[in-house]
Amino acid sequence: MILHTRTRVRRGITLLEVLTAIFIMGIGLLALLTLFPLGALSMARAVRDDRAAAIAPNAASMAAAMDLRNDFYTDVNGNVISTSIAPSLASAPVGSAAPDPDGPGYPVLVDPVYANLGAGPLGAVPGVTPGIRRCSPSYVIGANGLPQPQATARWFTFQDEITFEKTGEPTGGNTPTSTVNRPGTYSWTYLLRRSRSSSPALTELSVLVHYSRPTDAPAGEIVCSNAVGTANTNTLSVTFSGDKPNIRKGGWLMDTSYRTVGNGATVNGYCYQVAATTDTGANSMTLELETPLKENVSAVVLLENVIPVLDRGTTWRP
Repeated sequence: MILHTRTRVRRGITLLEVLTAIFIMGIGLLALLTLFPLGALSMARAVRDDRAAAIAPNAASMAAAMDLRNDFYTDVNGNVISTSIAPSLASAPVGSAAPDPDGPGYPVLVDPVYANLGAGPLGAVPGVTPGIRRCSPSYVIGANGLPQPQATARWFTFQDEITFEKTGEPTGGNTPTSTVNRPGTYSWTYLLRRSRSSSPALTELSVLVHYSRPTDAPAGEIVCSNAVGTANTNTLSVTFSGDKPNIRKGGWLMDTSYRTVGNGATVNGYCYQVAATTDTGANSMTLELETPLKENVSAVVLLENVIPVLDRGTTWRP
């Protein structure tokens, strides 16, 4: 006798198997979807860094072409305005000791955007630092003695950036007489200081490139008056009261420490990029910097809208 064993024929998959497959596929899709915003963020950062890398040397070239290191302007009677760039580089802020003729001069921030918005000296803290004065170059000053918005936009914002409609046409530029919208997302300022206050030939220049900097009211500058750093080291200790300052990796700080030099005084005025931050207490933090401190530090200002800082030294060439 031959026995036949019945085999169970499987005609499809069960609902449980379908749901399991969908669940596994969903996990994979979620992993892929998270890459899109990260990729978009990385792309935006790459575009920003690429434009900043092109803007900084171009801005330095414009400063050389316009002889910014020796710039000044006069009033209607031909008298040199004491608050213009060249006289400010050779003098001291109000209430501060004069610079030593053979020592470094006080730094000056060429910043026509914030020069007349009531911002005051950069990093000014009573009893700690006299701060860094803001000046405007002669080529943006109008007949009223104030920076003109159109000239400021031309010389201190990235003019190659324009906005477009969904149709591909420039925003605001659909007719021959209309004006193309230039948002001014990228702008810059100059930081000047004389290596020897009595010598105009030795004027250091740095370009500070800003991203999305507010232009209607001063913002993005937070004073940290309780900072401690030693020259030739890469660490900086900051103590604060109240809200924690928004100091992050990649951010920029300006040293606004006041110090005596020879028979005079000065403000350091150097910029440093933050490499890492570590909270050391409820009201304190330690910062690691990309480059060593050039001088001892007692006060810094957080430059929240600055992307890179390009140092061009004392040379006049672009």
